[in-house]
Parts: sequence; C-alpha cells; structure tokens
Amino acid sequence: MQGLALLLRPSRQPILQKERTLTGHEERNILDHIVERVGGYRREVVVNYYIALKTKRFVILAGPGDLDKMSLARGLAEVVAGQPSLQWSLLQAHPWWVTGTGAPGDFAMAHARFSNLKLLDVIEGALASEAAGLPLAFFVGVERMSPAEVLCYFCDLPNDRLWRADGSILYIRIPRNIYITGTLDVEEKCGIMSTTRGEHGPGITIQLRHEDVAPSVGAGRRVEPRPDWQARFVRSAVRSGDQARAKLAQIFPDDCAPLAPLDELERRLGVQSFPPNVYEDAWLYLANAFDVDGHGLFVEPALENVSIAQDYVLVQSVLPHVITGRLESSRVRSDEVKEYLGPRFPRAYAWIERLSRRNLNVPARWRAQSGSTNAEVGLGPAAARQTAN
Repeated sequence: MQGLALLLRPSRQPILQKERTLTGHEERNILDHIVERVGGYRREVVVNYYIALKTKRFVILAGPGDLDKMSLARGLAEVVAGQPSLQWSLLQAHPWWVTGTGAPGDFAMAHARFSNLKLLDVIEGALASEAAGLPLAFFVGVERMSPAEVLCYFCDLPNDRLWRADGSILYIRIPRNIYITGTLDVEEKCGIMSTTRGEHGPGITIQLRHEDVAPSVGAGRRVEPRPDWQARFVRSAVRSGDQARAKLAQIFPDDCAPLAPLDELERRLGVQSFPPNVYEDAWLYLANAFDVDGHGLFVEPALENVSIAQDYVLVQSVLPHVITGRLESSRVRSDEVKEYLGPRFPRAYAWIERLSRRNLNVPARWRAQSGSTNAEVGLGPAAARQTAN
C-alpha cells in the first residue's frame, strides 16, 4: 500500500478542481494528444481503441506478435494520467520465459503470485480513490496473454472474480475507474475467433493488422497532462443504455435509427433477435463515438461519424456472434449479407472477406455457397450452447 499512499499524497497540481463539464473541444484535444503520443498507428485505430475503452473498460488487442499492441494502452495512459505514473501498471500475463529455467513450475507460481499482488494493489488504489471522491483513472496492461488468461482477465475479472495463484477465487468489487487492456498474439493467417471464441462478453476485442500501422512509427512527443484531464476522461463516458439513447436523440432527428443496420442484418440472417447485450453494447459504443457537443470523434460530421461507428459495432460486437454460431437461427442468406455490407460498411465486409479467403472461421455453409445467389444455408447447431448459457 506504499504506492497508494504516494498516489493520494497532495501533489504540486490539484487533482480536484471545481466540477465542470468536459467540452467537445477539450475531449478532441485530449484525443489528438493520444494519437500523437501513440504515433505508431493510424488515427482511426487509436480513436476506435479510445471509444472501446471508454465504452467497456476491458479491451483485448489481438494481432501479429511483431506489432507493438500495448503502445496503444501505454500512450493513452501517459496522456491521461501522466508519465511516470502509479496509475499505469504493466503485467506480463503468461510466464513464457519459465521454460528456459531449471524449475519452470516454481517460477511460474512465483510469477503468478507477483502479478496477482500487483493487480490487487491497483484495485485497492482504485477503490480508495473512488471512496475518497478522487476522479482518478487506473490503467492496467496485460501483455501476451494465453487463451486461458483471456478468460481470467476478460470474463471473470469484469464479474468481480479474481483468480489467485493457488487456483482459488477472490471475490472483489472491480471499481469503474479501472481500465484493463490485454494483448493477444494471433497471426493474421490464423484468425482471432479460433483462439478467443467470443467468450469474453464483458469486453471488446480489436483485431490489429499490419495495415493499421501509421507510415511514421514510433511514439510522439511526451505530453504533460492537465490536472483535470483524468476527471473528464472518467466522467465523460456514457455507461447506460438510457444515457446513450438520450445523447444520440439530441444529435440526430427523430426519423434516424442508429441501430437500423442491426435490424436489417437480423432480417438477412434470419434470426429472431440478437442477444440484448449486443444491442446495449451498440448503443454505448455509438454514444461514446461523439463528444458532448455532438461532434464525431472519428470525423466531425455526425452522419459520417455514426456510419464509421456502426461499422465498428458490426465488426466488434455483432459479427463475432454470427461467426461463432452463437445465434439462434435456422437459415442464413450469406450472399444477401455480403451484398448489404459491401457498399455501406466496408470494414465489416472486409472482415468477413479476409476470413473467407483464408477459409477460416466462416461457417462451412458460407464458404460452400461462394458464387451462388439464391441458396439458403443453416447457421449450425452451436446456438444450443448460447441457450444453455
């Protein structure tokens, strides 16, 4: 708890100031600093990560091992919380290094205990900050996870279950001012769903590719955060469906339906309804894609911005349910789905096409239908597992 005592010690700059609302210009200014600090990725990639983290607080960055995926989390934390900061903690998830030791079992246990204690220290600091009314954000990076650790950090932990090194479970409340980002090495040729299987419902998975890297790689200049940036980052997040719908209602006219693409996909997929959490995640992501003034974070014009955000909702929330066969559906018209996605949502269309070209993770009925126009295909029996859960 020594780190917590230092954290709560009065600093040269006051953390708490008179409460005022984060303006859209200020949020876009913070985001511009994050994009500059990260440096190695295209702006759209950084903005998507920023929105995903505000929306769900648990984000997996999956991609080739030679990509510096953790630079996204590190850059955001350095801009919001400062550098160096006790509010940024990096954990090495799986102890891959122990295989080169003489006692891999002992070293693996020691590694797990150290990581557990480090994470507990962060949780206790965030809880103390929350109890004291301090609007501090705590960022955790979990590097190079194994599939089992994906479940521990991104299924159990969001539900207040922390696995101890001895295999027991500690039930502890995870405060809402903790933001956890994990990295998963998955080569592009392997596809992500074969590894994660979409089981980490409480979080968002972002699949990174080599084409996401910016032309000039490397971190940008160090940014000295203003003392009120943390409070505004934490408190500007939209975290309830009602709040999200109210915010979007102020931005768009009454005849605009932000979730219309989901309704159309339901019709073309032949499903009765997507799971309720898919709709909720969509509302939250779309609302967090706009600043408080109604300007888009991807691009400023509202209609163009919501189209990009809808595209990412399909890629990160909707299609994983379809590809893993977790929806209750008897028939799928795959050509109709691709025809709908193609001109409207290029990222979702490209996501499916990449998997189709590699013959990976796309239901066999979709692949066998390549070139046909009218065949109807079944989604598969895996929906029974969704019903059981």
